[in-house]
Amino acid sequence: MGCFSFICKRCGKGILSNSFRGERVELFLLKNGKVVEQMSGEYDSYGRVFDSKMESIEWEMDRDDVCDLMFDEDRSNGVAAIHSSCWESEIPCERSYNDPDQGWGKDGELFNNSNKDLEFNERR
Repeated sequence: MGCFSFICKRCGKGILSNSFRGERVELFLLKNGKVVEQMSGEYDSYGRVFDSKMESIEWEMDRDDVCDLMFDEDRSNGVAAIHSSCWESEIPCERSYNDPDQGWGKDGELFNNSNKDLEFNERR
């Protein structure tokens, strides 16, 4: 399965990740405009976040159902992403747009970067 990348619903910038480390993010799984699940942490490039051991946390919903929501024509279904530093407790009701830079940064600076010690600056 390929990487999923999102634009922050608040600042309009991509959520960055090199698939080993990522920016801190709030993810909301939406179904019919309602949050059915939420997770917080470093973005893992695959529509999820890492836990404290840097292992990806799975959504409770079945993976195929999550993918169906992410690719539904109805934008009230899917994943909404907001940088943790941008989040001010608003609850989204529409999914985020996909990041055309695939979370690698505007100049692709994270492409082929497998540095597990990489640290991301908080955005604001």
